Amino acid sequence: MNEKIDLRIVKTHKKLTDALAEMMNEMPFDDITVFNLCERANIRRATFYKHYSDKYDFFKSVTTKVIDDFSCALISNAEKEFSPVTYFTQFVNEVIVYFENRPVILANLLESSTFPVMYDIITSCTHSALVETLRDVNRGGANLTTDVTFTANFINGGVANIILDWFKSPTVSKETLLTRINEILAKIFA
Repeated sequence: MNEKIDLRIVKTHKKLTDALAEMMNEMPFDDITVFNLCERANIRRATFYKHYSDKYDFFKSVTTKVIDDFSCALISNAEKEFSPVTYFTQFVNEVIVYFENRPVILANLLESSTFPVMYDIITSCTHSALVETLRDVNRGGANLTTDVTFTANFINGGVANIILDWFKSPTVSKETLLTRINEILAKIFA
C-alpha cells in the first residue's frame, strides 16, 4: 500500500531548498540562519522545526534527495547487464556535473568553516547510496570478495577524497579523472 504524499510537505521542502540554493549563491553557509532561510522561503520557523532540527539536518535532507535522484537516474538508465564499475563512474560524473553547474555553491562549501560537518553529511549520504547499490549488485549475481559495508567505505572514502582534491586543484581533465576512477573500480570489481 502506497503512503499518501502530503503536498504541503513537498512544497515546503521545495521552497526551503530553493531558498537555500539562492542564499548559498549569495553568502557562506556559515552565515545562513534558520530565520533567514525561513524568511526567504516564506515559511514559519515552527514549520521548519516541525521537519528539521537545524540547518545541518535540513542540509542533510537536501543532500540525501540529490544523491537519491542521482542514483535513481543512473539505475533507470542502467544497461541490461548492470555493471558496478559503470554505475559508480557515472555516479562520480553526476556529482562533478552537479557542482560544475553550481560553482558558487561549491566554492561556498569548500570555504565554509563548517565544511568538515558538511563533508560528513555528504559522505554519509553517498555511503548509504553505495551500500544499497552494492547490495543490489550482489543480488544481481556479482560476487564481491569483501563485505558490502567495507567495500562501500573503501570506495566512498577514496572517491570522495579524489573528487575533493580535484575540485580544489584540477590538475587533469574531468575525462582523465573519470578514466582513472573507472580503472581503479574495474580492479576492485574484477
